Amino acid sequence: MNFNAIRKTVGVILCIEAGFMLPPLIFALCDGDASAIRGFIVSIAAVLLVGLPCAFIGRRRSSLAARDSCVAVALAWIVMSLFGAVPYYAGGAVSSISGAVFETISGFTTTGASVFTDVESVSRAVLLWRSITNWLGGMGVLVFLLAIVPMARESGALFLLRAEFPGPMAGKLVPRMQKSAKLLYEIYILMTLLQTALLLVDLPLFDAVNISLTTVSTGGFAVKNDSLMSYSRYAQIVTEVFMFLCGVSFSIFYCLVAREFLRIRKNHELRYYLIIVVLAALLMGLSSGNGLEAPGDRLHHALFNSVAVISTTAFVTVDPGIWTDFAGGVMLLLMLTGPMAGSTGGGIKLSRVMIMLKSTFRALSQTIVPNSTHLIRQDGEIVDEETVSTVSSFAIAYAVFAVVSGVLLTLEGITFGQGITTAVSAMSNVGLGIDSGTFTMGVAHMSVLGKAVLCFDMFLGRLEIFPLLILFAPGTWRK
Repeated sequence: MNFNAIRKTVGVILCIEAGFMLPPLIFALCDGDASAIRGFIVSIAAVLLVGLPCAFIGRRRSSLAARDSCVAVALAWIVMSLFGAVPYYAGGAVSSISGAVFETISGFTTTGASVFTDVESVSRAVLLWRSITNWLGGMGVLVFLLAIVPMARESGALFLLRAEFPGPMAGKLVPRMQKSAKLLYEIYILMTLLQTALLLVDLPLFDAVNISLTTVSTGGFAVKNDSLMSYSRYAQIVTEVFMFLCGVSFSIFYCLVAREFLRIRKNHELRYYLIIVVLAALLMGLSSGNGLEAPGDRLHHALFNSVAVISTTAFVTVDPGIWTDFAGGVMLLLMLTGPMAGSTGGGIKLSRVMIMLKSTFRALSQTIVPNSTHLIRQDGEIVDEETVSTVSSFAIAYAVFAVVSGVLLTLEGITFGQGITTAVSAMSNVGLGIDSGTFTMGVAHMSVLGKAVLCFDMFLGRLEIFPLLILFAPGTWRK
């Protein structure tokens, strides 16, 4: 275990986090918000006090192996979330440490559930920090690190990317790893700026910036108590388009820039993503609609909700009470599948679902015709057996943790069904119903145990299970 490299990586991440705390601090100074000013000054000082020595004291940073990268990713996210909670608690925005930690983890994992029952009463500097945590967590702060800091070896950079970037087959977009990371963030920043510019046509600057930060990251933190209900149809449609786009793999955008249109045409995951969004919208629109008599309104809200859930952003434009139980079941399926691999969304990912279905069909075929050979293909390429095995293990682990979490959440006084739904919402980084009461009770009234279970689930979902579980494997810490 390369503890020196891990320590330095975590230290640099903390220094980056301190840098991203500066915009909210400046905002608090402009607003004359004494509490927020105190909270961010204390936070920056605490982060730098730990981060600077870890990053710059000791031997020169060396490369990270696969095991080291998983540990570095998991520890970086945990430490970053703990220090990211300081502004909430030190500034008095959240009265409990558990609530502040939950808010930060929900932000960085892009889950979007909140302990705030009235976000409109929260200071603008704190709301901006919530949105920044969403934005940083969407693409991944370690991908940001790869984009700005050259790695000693390409293999170490690739291990970091695979440990943090969502999807079963993460890899390079271009031959150089640092260039790939830069390209990812260039696309990410461009989409953020483009959505902000489009929203400025109809919204104030503060609202436009915050919605953009939390849309492209598929985080879903809002600055209004009713999410996007009070905004115009134009703002909702712009947000809907960007939610859909950010559920698309970023490799697709690279192919557009590189004019590799044949690769886009061959991408079956993109095709199924579009089909599922449209089909889910039709099913919800046809089965629901109490209070939505106009066909245009029903179509708009059904399509928006379909995109919001499958992208795991979970903005809402209409009272969730209009949806029937059938529509709720459709939303649960969308939560589980999630968007495309390589996007900023959560969930299992469509590519994994496709591999699992093909693996099931292969097992069925081999039962009918023993000793027959069936290769699993994805976009015309053979999926290696190691990937198939990893996807199966991921699905089993996901199901086990969802059930165990559902059982533990019943201690909060909810039913097992509600517990399962809440756990899936947290593990898929959707957040739908966790804080609004759509499916369960609000987070603000949960015990420390309930919040801890959901925090663990959110980490599991964002880090895609294995990089977090490796911390608990005894073999990880052996030489």
